[in-house]
Amino acid sequence: MSATALAALQARVQARVLIGDESALSDVVSVLPGGGARGLGIYHHAYRARLLETLRDSFGHTLMYLGDEWFDALSAEFIEAHPSASANLRWYGAAYPDWLAQRLDHADDLGDHPEVAELARVDWALRSAFDGPDAQALAMTDLAALAPEAWATVVFKPHPTLALLSLRCNTLSLWHALDQDAEVPAAEALPSAMTVAAWRLDERPHFRSASPMEAVALQALLQGHSFAETCDLLSARFPEENAAALAGGFLRRWTEEGLLSAA
Repeated sequence: MSATALAALQARVQARVLIGDESALSDVVSVLPGGGARGLGIYHHAYRARLLETLRDSFGHTLMYLGDEWFDALSAEFIEAHPSASANLRWYGAAYPDWLAQRLDHADDLGDHPEVAELARVDWALRSAFDGPDAQALAMTDLAALAPEAWATVVFKPHPTLALLSLRCNTLSLWHALDQDAEVPAAEALPSAMTVAAWRLDERPHFRSASPMEAVALQALLQGHSFAETCDLLSARFPEENAAALAGGFLRRWTEEGLLSAA
């Protein structure tokens, strides 16, 4: 079989697995009537079952919140619209939180449930932090070793696993209740959006909320601003606060929590 013919055969089999196209049936030889269709059908269903298993593993708290039936039904819709694009199943599901946000935005059949997409975002951020690249964390001794004149230009590098989420619901309360097998509170909208930082420390993913001021500082950190520029930014955004002192407190906490990797 030529390379061109082989590629065409593979494309027909893939079409059968992905969308149920029957053009590959004539390529399958079986000693039993209908055996070829059954064999391809096994691959058709096994592919979806494997992707569903991957979503259930990656979005464990979302699964607990929705329950098996609802989670599996939504996941089946997602799988049909989003075939796997990578040979590594670890990355399958990156688009799931955004898809859930769109699917459950005032849905006629399911209602408006923004907390579901936010739970999925937390699940994915923690999984991504767990699998993210390694980096040596900045230590307090590194800060102490900085020359006084360096503070005017020093740029601190965030740990490569650091990510910021913006949550508009009491999603952290839902997540913690699910994690501790406690009674899950009713979903509620927050008075204002909450910023949550997620990262890995000592081989374990962590997350916590950040104040509005710290959220601005963390955004500046991720955007590559120098520490002096961050202090100026905080002074402009929060003129009633002692920005320099608070920025110093943020820096100390970030160092102790392993949010920084280099200076």
